Amino acid sequence: MPKHLYSALSIALCAVIAATALVVTRPAAAVAGTGGFDFTRAQVATGGLRVPWGMAFLPDGSALVSERDTATIARVRPGSSPVLVATVPNVYPGGEGGLLGIALSPTFAQDQLVYAYISTSYDNRVVRFRLSAPLNQQAILAGIPRGQYRNGGRIAFGPDGMLYVATGDAGYPAYAQSSNLAGKILRITRDGAVPTDNPFSGSPVYSYGHSNVQGLAWDEAGLLYATEFGQNSTDEINHIRPGRNYGWPACEGMCGSSSYTNPLVTWNDSEASPSGLAYANGTLFAAALAGKRLWTVPVSGGNRVGTPVAELQGKVGRLRTVAVGPDCWLWVATSNRDGRGTVGPGDDLIIRIPPVGPSCPSPSPSGPGVSPSPSPSPGGPPPCPSPAPSPSPSPTPTPSPSPLPSPTPTPTPSPSPSPTASPSVSPSVFPSPSPSPSPSPSPSPSPSPSPSPSPCPSPTPSPSPSPTPSPSPSPTPSPSPTPSPSPTPSPSPSTGTPSCEATIRFVLQYTTASWGELTVRNTGTSPITSWTVAFTVPSGLTYLQWNGYNPPGSPVIMTQNGVLPPGNSVTVKFAVGWSGGNVATPSPITCTAR
Repeated sequence: MPKHLYSALSIALCAVIAATALVVTRPAAAVAGTGGFDFTRAQVATGGLRVPWGMAFLPDGSALVSERDTATIARVRPGSSPVLVATVPNVYPGGEGGLLGIALSPTFAQDQLVYAYISTSYDNRVVRFRLSAPLNQQAILAGIPRGQYRNGGRIAFGPDGMLYVATGDAGYPAYAQSSNLAGKILRITRDGAVPTDNPFSGSPVYSYGHSNVQGLAWDEAGLLYATEFGQNSTDEINHIRPGRNYGWPACEGMCGSSSYTNPLVTWNDSEASPSGLAYANGTLFAAALAGKRLWTVPVSGGNRVGTPVAELQGKVGRLRTVAVGPDCWLWVATSNRDGRGTVGPGDDLIIRIPPVGPSCPSPSPSGPGVSPSPSPSPGGPPPCPSPAPSPSPSPTPTPSPSPLPSPTPTPTPSPSPSPTASPSVSPSVFPSPSPSPSPSPSPSPSPSPSPSPSPCPSPTPSPSPSPTPSPSPSPTPSPSPTPSPSPTPSPSPSTGTPSCEATIRFVLQYTTASWGELTVRNTGTSPITSWTVAFTVPSGLTYLQWNGYNPPGSPVIMTQNGVLPPGNSVTVKFAVGWSGGNVATPSPITCTAR
């Protein structure tokens, strides 16, 4: 980490603001910049964050930033310390889970709704709440399998007004080809319903065969792109089309079969591990964690890519999130405090990179973004040249009569405490140019096997056998859970009324703690919002723990709430005691859906 980057960390806030004004009024660089941004004038906007993960912009131009491990949301204004504005309940951080992606309602100025992807103790889900009342939380999509790693987590509203949800395979690669919600990109309405034009009738699945998607972005034509972590060797950027199978786990990177859609670009894991994704000026910007750089990839039409160029390489460490702000600057969040990076002074940081050439209008000075403002037009795109439809749409700022060359919102003092104690952060300028362009080791432009130029058609999926039900209980020791593979995510509802089925399996181990897994599947034709499972603790266990201690022979009633679409399933883990020997099958098991 270059020491000069943080040389002014101890400067007082008034000096920070003055320095900011000095920096942003410098003449634009003579060079064209990379992707329309001048990386030689990158600034530190703020610091003191703990594993920032998601980012969404309020109508006044400030940013909401979610912190994975603290389950808090901070409000960020350049030149000021982060201000804690909400703590999100029901979040259980651990591994790569916690409070992940966030997005604002397309009509935030009216409804004040914030959407978040969270990890609970037993699943991943999408919830929504008002920033002023985070305890009044509504789950709009539950039952996304959770793992210690590979949870996906990015959410974004597309230009069609639908909410797109990126999930990971939760550590079980076969999930990506199964009927559950792991290893997929999902598409739902803002209320959690399944859109009628989704590629698989009654299912939120938009594309599948993904290992771990953490970045979503659209170009000005409405084409969707996604970053994807590999597992063993190869990371990707994909052009996402409805109903397509992207190959995992049958192949990683380029596939040799027309049954799968090939990526646009690939890298090895050490150069990328791409998370957040943004689009502007004909260029994709991918934040790389292990690669510790920002990849810039020229792209056109969904199947044509230029030579990737690495920026910020070796300057600020691991990069998690990237977004184009309403000020037309590129905002980038580091992730050096996630347990895998080297923590530097002030980490984690928000970095801002100014645009090259004509700038955009100032954000509307309408006061705090958490209050409705009559001036913005909800759901409009940001006012940048060649903008991408915003993944987290915010109202279009009202253009000012004389836009500043490179505006920086003036910090507003707030009595609210900072989420972490940290020094005021100087907007230090990187004194040296960005590294020389370095081509991707393996750019892989590849036309798709079958053309589908429109981003939202309803293609006829490949033959889809009915999903295989969850595995039957296993009374014998098993070192790890075994997923239930199925060729496609297309559900096969069986009844016309709310119904569900439940199975239980036990993972019994001598060397570590044992546990049980209850899998509930929606077997009806409409979503269910709660389900109750009843059974008797089988002989062979010393206890079963669910809302208390349950000895063998005692009845157990498990009730859960959340939206579970038809054909989808959710798995809940619970503790059990086992001292060796056979365990009987829990019977009977009843499931009641509502």
